[in-house]
Amino acid sequence: MAATELKKEEVRQAVVLADDFSTNLHPMQTLYPSALMPVFHIPLLEYLTETLVRNDIQELFLYCSNHVESLRSYVQSQNYKGLINVHLIVSDGCRSLGDALRDIDSKGIIRGDFILIRGDAFTNANLKRLLDWHRFKSKQDKGAAMTLIFRDLGSNNFPAKENKTCLIAADNSNNKVLFHQKLSEKDRKVKLELQLFLDHDCVRIHSGLLETHIYLCSASVLPLFSDNFDFQTMEDFIRGVLINEEILDSRIYWQKLDPEEYALPVTSWRDYNTLIRDILQKRGYPLTIEMMPSCMYFLYLRRCTYKHNSSILGKGCTLERDCVVCPNSNVGENTRITGSVIGEGCNLGNNVRLENSYLLGKVRIGDDCVVKNSVLFSGCELGNSVEIDGCILGPKFKLKMESVHTDSLMQIDSNDCITYISMSKAHPDTDQELPYFKYTCTNESDDDSDDPEDYSSSDEESIAEMPLTDDTHMFFTEVMESLMRGYQDKIKCENLILEINSSRYAYNVTIREVSYNVAKAILTLPIEYLRKSGSQILTKSYQTTFKLMLEYFDMVILKYIRSDEAQTECLRAIQDTAATLDSVSSMLFVFKNLYNFDILTEEKILEWCDLDDEDNDDVMQKQVRLKIKKDIQLMVRWLREADADSSD
Repeated sequence: MAATELKKEEVRQAVVLADDFSTNLHPMQTLYPSALMPVFHIPLLEYLTETLVRNDIQELFLYCSNHVESLRSYVQSQNYKGLINVHLIVSDGCRSLGDALRDIDSKGIIRGDFILIRGDAFTNANLKRLLDWHRFKSKQDKGAAMTLIFRDLGSNNFPAKENKTCLIAADNSNNKVLFHQKLSEKDRKVKLELQLFLDHDCVRIHSGLLETHIYLCSASVLPLFSDNFDFQTMEDFIRGVLINEEILDSRIYWQKLDPEEYALPVTSWRDYNTLIRDILQKRGYPLTIEMMPSCMYFLYLRRCTYKHNSSILGKGCTLERDCVVCPNSNVGENTRITGSVIGEGCNLGNNVRLENSYLLGKVRIGDDCVVKNSVLFSGCELGNSVEIDGCILGPKFKLKMESVHTDSLMQIDSNDCITYISMSKAHPDTDQELPYFKYTCTNESDDDSDDPEDYSSSDEESIAEMPLTDDTHMFFTEVMESLMRGYQDKIKCENLILEINSSRYAYNVTIREVSYNVAKAILTLPIEYLRKSGSQILTKSYQTTFKLMLEYFDMVILKYIRSDEAQTECLRAIQDTAATLDSVSSMLFVFKNLYNFDILTEEKILEWCDLDDEDNDDVMQKQVRLKIKKDIQLMVRWLREADADSSD
């Protein structure tokens, strides 16, 4: 009984509030819950779930009070089996963070310490380490209610102008928060009580801290909200606990993210713009386009620019820096795109100029249009020769040809009436200007319009000759295409080997990189094959297809994975694709078949399992290796016993 209670106590739980109750992403909040905000062509929640899975969070409670059906549909479409247990909690009439937490408390679903995350948060942080720190602090101080998580921005970052950074005073000996205040651009002075310094030996003041919207909570947090109905926001809770610390017998601590960790709550269009740029520049690694399971078959071009294989670029189309063209989009001839995301299923005409803008799927833009610093929601249509700058167009909004618009929010209201609102009055609840990314972005494209490194689709036929910054990624994409075509059209393996060798010399990749990418392609090819054929990606279908492909590509695999070094690269590929494969197959099945097809030898598997993971500085990779070793321990035991029998 005691062991069972201990096990329950150690379950890692996370609560994600799908609706954020304070946002300036108008009109986004009327269309999606914050957690389903599209980032490129996938929801923000998918990035958050990936982080939770990487940190071994076992249970995720998704709390939703608006857009319930869209969230339920999304959760049902995902395959979380074996990764994380996801529970959807639905409640009507919830209007604040405090209401949500009181409702969760009344349901009695949280059994101990938990991670509270607001649905607008993006992070790659090591949440497991942070939660362990909070649990350790809770053992030292039974009144430790919450640990606030901050990201240190310094003093020269844009969020300071949006009331997003904080100043805190904390006891330097134990990180207990003594004072907390949000800062704004107008704040020239901050008043601190003298008694605060007299009561503590060493008080350290920290400024330039960004709230991450991640909170590590003890079991006492939910009852505190239930007992204090004036706690409506997180700021109310922090202020109330700090003022009434002795009465409530509760304390708040804080932790700062490591320099390599990233977090950003997306509460305005400036944040949205910043997040897109930071993901493209890999500041949120490993949450990058290359690493996300839903972003397969993106081709990295250069200067933080990606194009999906299914998208089509017309002759003379130029993609400059920080661009993404999502699946099934068509871009016309002589179109120039910089600092923009073209969502899934968009169509752009000829001679279009797109700068610092976001097309959120199924947008149609006519010929000779100019779109700058704008957001176009799904279903928008622009006639020929339209010019817009600093505009937000609501869903299915249409602009007539040759019209010009600046700094406007245009949408169709609930009565099917067209509304035009000045951006300076766009926020529906206040008189404040909507924080918009137009005023913080610098457009560098004019300075580099003749840069010879800009990607032009007229050179697409000779793409192998282009001096790419990531030739290995290009090589992997071509290997995937060759193997897919070979399997579908039943091309002889000898011809596929010639194609792979040709790609190898074109991109100047090493033989070890060839071994790694061929192995990675074989592991992920069944998923893409099933997706393209319209089949359900289930464990049984993946495993059947994987075995068939091992048989078909036997000659190709053994050509590139023969030596001891090649097998090492194969094992590295398994490790790097483990997060993707976990949803469709066990590692035991993968290793067993690679062993049966003589791709991995008994000696190599045992050698890999005997490696000491303590020397691995990468925490995530270390966790992945340990999980794989645990999954294949039955096979390893069998190999050792067989080896011992043969020795006897």
